[in-house]
Amino acid sequence: MGCDIHIWVEKKNPVTHNWDKMGKVFFESYGASLIVKNLMKNMGITEDEGWTILQKWRDGEEPSNKLEEYIIGNYIPKNMGDKHLDWYEANEKGLLPYPFSDQPYGGRCYRLFGVLAGVRDTSLDMIVPDRQFQLPDDVSDELKYMSDDYGYDAHSHNYLTLRELMDSKYYQMNDLELSEMGIDPYFFKTMVPDLQKFGDPDDIRIVYWFDN
Repeated sequence: MGCDIHIWVEKKNPVTHNWDKMGKVFFESYGASLIVKNLMKNMGITEDEGWTILQKWRDGEEPSNKLEEYIIGNYIPKNMGDKHLDWYEANEKGLLPYPFSDQPYGGRCYRLFGVLAGVRDTSLDMIVPDRQFQLPDDVSDELKYMSDDYGYDAHSHNYLTLRELMDSKYYQMNDLELSEMGIDPYFFKTMVPDLQKFGDPDDIRIVYWFDN
């Protein structure tokens, strides 16, 4: 049985100064990648173009040309599956998977797990090596409840601010360098930049744990 990571995002409330769990505003990495692959196959575009168009669709940005206008305004909305369908059910129906989630990353990359928490792979430097395996003391009530609900099935709890992610040497690497190290580039080159849209890097953090 493999090891899975569960990542959520908290944002500091500027009024109460509490950390609040964020909702379904992130691309779920696997579902979003399936949409990009679909666009590459059916629209004849590159992977980078696919991600750019998908992000424009999500963020409500204006298309740059007629093809983008068609994909954003017609193709994606017409072929998008219901949010209650998982990616497998959407695929069975010939639909694009609904790509939004409250978890910004759902991959299983053991090298990345090692970088984040020393889990499964200890050959690479952790981003913050001296942090104990625990939730932050001021974790949101919602995530505390979710963690308690997992019980002994969850382990190696940890957290990192967006600032810590951006200051890490891995964030400075390009896709090829990360791939050569066995680290999923999506995490640092797509997820981390996406998080920057939601606030100050000191006021955004990921909270995560693992299960087997």
